[in-house]
Amino acid sequence: MKKITKTNLTMNQFEDLKMKSHTSSNCQIIKLPNWLIAVILTFNFSLFTFNSFSQSNVGDTISMYEINFDTAYHYINIDTSSHNLWQVGTPHKTYFNSAYSSAKAIVTDTVNDYPVNNYSYFDLYIGSFNFPLGYPYDIFIDFWHKFDTDTLKDGGYITVSWDKGLTWMNIINDSVYGGYYYFGTPCYDGYNLYTATDTLYNGEYGFSGRSNGWVHTGFAWYIFPVKLNPPDTMILRFNFISDSINNPKEGWMIDSIRLFSIDLGSGIHNLLAVNNTVKVFPNPFNSGTVISLNKTYETVKLEVYDMQGKLLEQKEYPHCNKINFNRAGLSNGSYFFKITLNNSSIETRKIMINDEH
Repeated sequence: MKKITKTNLTMNQFEDLKMKSHTSSNCQIIKLPNWLIAVILTFNFSLFTFNSFSQSNVGDTISMYEINFDTAYHYINIDTSSHNLWQVGTPHKTYFNSAYSSAKAIVTDTVNDYPVNNYSYFDLYIGSFNFPLGYPYDIFIDFWHKFDTDTLKDGGYITVSWDKGLTWMNIINDSVYGGYYYFGTPCYDGYNLYTATDTLYNGEYGFSGRSNGWVHTGFAWYIFPVKLNPPDTMILRFNFISDSINNPKEGWMIDSIRLFSIDLGSGIHNLLAVNNTVKVFPNPFNSGTVISLNKTYETVKLEVYDMQGKLLEQKEYPHCNKINFNRAGLSNGSYFFKITLNNSSIETRKIMINDEH
């Protein structure tokens, strides 16, 4: 069997990768499943007003980061212990006979069935370093997967850590930030996600049995209150477990993991603006606008992104309470300001440039 190289990130290596993140994203527009459409329609009619000059439509994906395992898969950490099954490679099994997107996927062994008494995992690190416009206020995640396990015995489940791996919770039972999401739970109406009736042998909720081909699963965290200050990194852990009964099955295979935000018109970023820390006026604007801060900050960093999450320009300002922004070479359309105050607090504002103003 061909040896599979595993990615093992130390925290120092992980911090180094943050500095390289702006050039590693792949961006595209995707078709929205019904669970996202329901979220968008709820926001549309109950919370937000929309601006006719926006050139991104409600429901468009922005700032996408995709992992397809055929190219470098930054921010994935595969456990290096001897019992770990997760491998990145071309699957060669009966049911797991090909990846979803191209040649490679991440699989609980690319050739063999899973053994008894196993626990394996890999981690996905998420933050502003690879998700600059979405984290932490507008986080949508989806992936394609197959599973083949003993029903309600062996299987896979996803946990989240908000303290860099010290504690973990099943994503449908997030006790740290779960109560602060707009619909009350972190994975509101998860798309093809397991529920509290899908219990594995260890008591965790998870996927089990045999999937009907490739399954498209999605879930979301969004609308943290302004008063919260979420950590700079969240970690998702994809766990696989098996009990002591040997029934040859193929395990779990995952491909095309995507992180993205949803443009909700004037959107989530305007909802977060109610604290008045940052005001942008005029908006929309023609040649320039003024960014007004609620006080003088020692350091202010301004980054400008397009709707695909590409960093267009950045500049730092010492002892600053106001920035006069000139559009320079920016064409008509929608953009995002990401404003970092004193190297800690982050504010995001959607802006629109239009020659008619």
